[in-house]
Amino acid sequence: MIRSAFLSGLGSAAGATQLAAVLPFTASIRVALVAPQSGEAAALGKQLAHGAYAAVDELNRYRATFEPAVLLDVFDDHGTAADAIVQASFATGNPTTIAVVGHLGVAPTYAALQTYSNANCPLIVPTVTDDSITNQGYRNVFRLPTKDSTEGGFLADYAIGTMGAKAPHAVAQDGDYGLSVAAGFIRRASALKLNVAGTKFSYDRPNYADAADAVLLHHPDCVVLCGNVEDMGPLLPALLAKGYGGKFVASQGFFDPLTASTYAKEADGMVISTNVPYYPLAPSAAQQVRDYQASFGTLGPVNAYGYAGVQLIAAVTQFSGAQNRLALLRALQTGGPYATIVGSYTFGPYGDALVPNVYFYAVHDGKFTYERQARSTGFMLK
Repeated sequence: MIRSAFLSGLGSAAGATQLAAVLPFTASIRVALVAPQSGEAAALGKQLAHGAYAAVDELNRYRATFEPAVLLDVFDDHGTAADAIVQASFATGNPTTIAVVGHLGVAPTYAALQTYSNANCPLIVPTVTDDSITNQGYRNVFRLPTKDSTEGGFLADYAIGTMGAKAPHAVAQDGDYGLSVAAGFIRRASALKLNVAGTKFSYDRPNYADAADAVLLHHPDCVVLCGNVEDMGPLLPALLAKGYGGKFVASQGFFDPLTASTYAKEADGMVISTNVPYYPLAPSAAQQVRDYQASFGTLGPVNAYGYAGVQLIAAVTQFSGAQNRLALLRALQTGGPYATIVGSYTFGPYGDALVPNVYFYAVHDGKFTYERQARSTGFMLK
């Protein structure tokens, strides 16, 4: 499942065109992107493609004459698992394709993992944070955003270390997002010697009043909302109506305009973690952001991670000299850090960043204000 917060701040979905200035006999590397270009998730998939096209355009525009040009093929998986497998086979069927960026949701990504593994093709995962994607043991999968359980640990550090919570309580629904965040929170809070627990309630038939009662039985001073605002937002007024007066923190599913509009009053002061950097404090990405905005418009989170996926592949080939899948795999597995518009990456053995990070924003007066990053990595000033 894609986090709605991850996908907020959406930019233009119109496709860019690869530079016509790439001559027929110029050395090149070919990248594929697989994401929905039609169907329910088409708008988001087109944003991912838009970011990837923009990266190709910028890389080819400013490349040195001795560097290979980047070519991009886009495949439409309609956002379904069955189509993801078919389109993954098409994408990897071209032997000149050096790597793939995709997919957009948990189910399509998970379904296609074996196809990429069989083809020894590096897969750059641009938006999916579900732990299962890198828990399968595949050595060809490389994820850009921080996985859910790690985010939960960062939330615990913030709630306990920065906000001073003594009795935090994690809340999640029994759907496909939130439980891993809550589990990560509880593990980290327990390691910090707090007696912490969690509440789980129904996703399909939520009873927010009953869920609020279950939470308040634990007398929390900080409630940790692990889920999406569309699904869990009503728990905010339910808790306040029953007398809750403590603090709120939330996972990236609440980094969404809905939080700051529909729940502006209830969420005031809430701190939310997200994979979305605060670019005014990211000097290494400043010029790329300005170039993107000047040429393509608003740089939304999905655009940025589509851009970063292609940018990562190009960076690895530039620094390692890799010109085929196996060489690129070895470089991704053993090299780094590789700089992108969303941060620098060195990957662990199963494809998550060795130095993961998230960014904290607070809700104040119906607006998101940047607070700080979970850890200092050099990408952000604070």
